[in-house]
Amino acid sequence: MEVNMTERQWVTLLEVNDRIEAEIIKDALEAQDIPAVFFQEGAVQFGYPVGVGPMSVVEICVPSDRLQEAKTWLQAYENGEIENVEASDDEKHSDFNHQ
Repeated sequence: MEVNMTERQWVTLLEVNDRIEAEIIKDALEAQDIPAVFFQEGAVQFGYPVGVGPMSVVEICVPSDRLQEAKTWLQAYENGEIENVEASDDEKHSDFNHQ
């Protein structure tokens, strides 16, 4: 997904200490059609991710006009409800339910 950073105001949704977790959350938000980017200060200053201390913090940002939607998704993710939603969608569309 190509995002023009100049056309949107980006706000921080969440800060995590793990770049892999940030990538997972970013990809999941984008799967919900919520544009997302992440920033890591160590990567900017030193050209590579720093995994120790405050420089390991990764900010996950979304457009300001999608913040509430992203917060709702994040709450469901943190409560472990995302798998339940996917499972119920699979059950609704499963061929096994139509036999």
